[in-house]
Amino acid sequence: MAKIIDITPRAQDVSPVLVLLTSHRVDCLLLCIKCLELFTDLGRFKKIYVVANDVSDEHAVIIKSFQRRHANVIDVHATPRGQIPAMLSMENFIFERHKQDVIVRLSEDVFVTPFWLEHLLATYKLHKGHKDILAISALTPISRIGRQLMDRALRAHYPAERKRLPLIPVEQNAVYHRFVWEKVLGDNLVGKYLELNRPKQVYLSHVSVDCLLFDGDLIERIVPMALRLPDGATRADEFYINSALRNGGMRAAVVTDALVHHFSHGRPEAYLRKHVSMDDIWWYMTFIESHVQATPAAAFRPRPGKGSRLELLRLMKERELRVLQ
Repeated sequence: MAKIIDITPRAQDVSPVLVLLTSHRVDCLLLCIKCLELFTDLGRFKKIYVVANDVSDEHAVIIKSFQRRHANVIDVHATPRGQIPAMLSMENFIFERHKQDVIVRLSEDVFVTPFWLEHLLATYKLHKGHKDILAISALTPISRIGRQLMDRALRAHYPAERKRLPLIPVEQNAVYHRFVWEKVLGDNLVGKYLELNRPKQVYLSHVSVDCLLFDGDLIERIVPMALRLPDGATRADEFYINSALRNGGMRAAVVTDALVHHFSHGRPEAYLRKHVSMDDIWWYMTFIESHVQATPAAAFRPRPGKGSRLELLRLMKERELRVLQ
């Protein structure tokens, strides 16, 4: 009998390229980097590009500090301010340069959680032979996809509040932003979602680019991306990626176990900052349980439910963190 050999790459052998895009949210970038360092073996990445768009001096210092801590970090500055042409042209350059690699695109205001990369790579390995799957996405509650997939948890646990949420796009929906963060921080929304019976992957013809994994199969379809922001689009790269999916009859796999947190879209940001403390988000992300696979329902609860502030500060010092003021 002939022996069947699996020639797809093993998930643990894939060395992806991380492209982290940042512009003006200094506090978000700091927390984004700390979550990456807490919950990811950054040595697994072939390269880490930090693409900085016309950043302040303080912002640049944070990036340089990150670069000194990790030998694979490349600091790339792009001007003038804006997606077009600076950021999109740099994405074109990096994606073209790494057509043979697996790429993870990450936004500055996305905070990863334990095993996020392992879940994405395992799903990539599972679907490598499926030519109709062009991208693998983490689930971000504050996104169009997140709103769609979190709806079962909202129906089950917050039916009255759900009915009062405005029926407008998530990108403009400040009330939805605030509601989700308050329930994540104070009522274990993520744990309630993970307790639901759900598929490991959901397949959609549109995707959020906040935390997205893809390879040359998608790159060949989108690069070079035209240096313009299409009418009605808020993020040019997301528009071109979703156009490639729809026009080619392709799909993306959204990994429901790889749940990461997107702080906000642009329009609701000012409102959200008035009502949700970034410091609370910092504490929540710092003490997320590290045994996600063992106890998924409790995975995203802050670990030190009891204890003095001095004890919490001691724990933070052990992890070389500081409190955002």
